[in-house]
Amino acid sequence: MVLDCASGFRQIGAWVWTRYLLKSLECDVQWLNRTLLLPCEGFTGAIYKGLTPRVFEEIHNAGKNPDGAYWKEIKDKTKKFNLLERVCERVPASRAWLLRDLNRYMQLDPPSLLDSREQLLVYTNSRGLLLVPGRVMATVKHLDPALYADLEHRCTSALIKAATPSTLLFVIAFLHEVAWRRHRGTQAARELADDAVTAFAASMHERAFEDGQRLGEQLQPYLQDAVANVSVWGDRSAPSKLPRALGDLWVLPFLVRKNQDMLDACACLHAAGEAWYERIDHPLPERYRDGALEVTTEGLTSYTPAHASIEAALIALRLELLKTHGDISLEYNQSLLITTATNHVAYER
Repeated sequence: MVLDCASGFRQIGAWVWTRYLLKSLECDVQWLNRTLLLPCEGFTGAIYKGLTPRVFEEIHNAGKNPDGAYWKEIKDKTKKFNLLERVCERVPASRAWLLRDLNRYMQLDPPSLLDSREQLLVYTNSRGLLLVPGRVMATVKHLDPALYADLEHRCTSALIKAATPSTLLFVIAFLHEVAWRRHRGTQAARELADDAVTAFAASMHERAFEDGQRLGEQLQPYLQDAVANVSVWGDRSAPSKLPRALGDLWVLPFLVRKNQDMLDACACLHAAGEAWYERIDHPLPERYRDGALEVTTEGLTSYTPAHASIEAALIALRLELLKTHGDISLEYNQSLLITTATNHVAYER
């Protein structure tokens, strides 16, 4: 295992970071020095060539950590600045490419469950997404095995294809959650994480990063060990004090937009599944009430949706799953699309 040397991963992260900047801004290291060292406020041009300090070479060649106030201001040598924060003022999308959030998994012991659960919530909340409850996906698999198999293949493939730091982090954090719960489907989540690692490492070359082939080969062992570590020892992580906001999970992450349409479809399928009793005294959403069977016993009422309602809920869920995961898969290409709307580097060269 390589996890006994987490500093090595931090060095690789620094290399990835500068190569992301070079590729996304379509420039060389000298241009990074000329355009990203000055604060945004009050400076809109590039530093004159003859006055440009060689800062980015330290990160690009030696893998120095840019996250620290190590560098002297060009206009005031008595002050120092944090290079990462300075760059993120102009290229905010670059922050994730330092791979700093993955460092927590580069230790001999997995992080606390709180850390992983926070990563899951950050990913879903920032995108306005919802993890489809396990009982709902169990209903889909029971009612239509072929549909479930198709959704599993297409949705997991989209998560793998994204090959971005944020989605890879989400997949590893999900594996940790599943392992901690000792879910019987841990192996499926492990295979997803392994495939996501392979795709992310390969993307260094596929994205045409400088030294991408070598970089991917250096990255992969660290990430593979992190996945294995979480899979084997994740159930021994310290319990989380975070409220159980994630609720019921399936063996794999299925994501949809968090809106009333999806909440209603999930409620209908929940009532149609083996865990129908959990919906006792919870009326069906109005759009799924037509033809429903209501049975009251000893003051408790169960609601069973009609076949037409179940089919409608399945269609709604399928369309939204494919739309959401399709959008995630597009992050592969979008990750390198730098525009003035997302970044402020728009100098004339």
